[in-house]
Amino acid sequence: MENSEHDDHLIEMDLHMDDDVRQQLYEAGKWTKFISIVMFVACGLLLLVGLLGGASLLSVFRSLGATYGYFGEFGGVVLIAIIVVFVGVLALVYYFLFTFSRKIKTALLTNNTADLNAGLKSLKIFFIITTVFAMISLLNTISQLFR
Repeated sequence: MENSEHDDHLIEMDLHMDDDVRQQLYEAGKWTKFISIVMFVACGLLLLVGLLGGASLLSVFRSLGATYGYFGEFGGVVLIAIIVVFVGVLALVYYFLFTFSRKIKTALLTNNTADLNAGLKSLKIFFIITTVFAMISLLNTISQLFR
């Protein structure tokens, strides 16, 4: 009863992929590519704004450090470093999403199980990292409420 034109048999995984599954994966790949590219652009803009505003941040921290005495000379530099690290981590997280979209597209075009596995592994890593960040954010919010 199986039609060889409409079913893709991934023997290595014992998975049968019909046209509907292929279409859903293709659409998911397109959307994840769009989202990851938008986030890469946002990271670039955030980095550009952070670096361009670095001089004004340094002068503000120097004046606050002189007034209040707790920022010191390196307060602005530390803030800029934090911005750069934050942008780097965010770009790395969305790189996994971009890798998913690229690998899934390749897997669907070439019927390559290794690319399908690599794409799904990248998606899994993306979800693990974003879940950890969401849990940290939730715990931080809860701790702020009970302060």
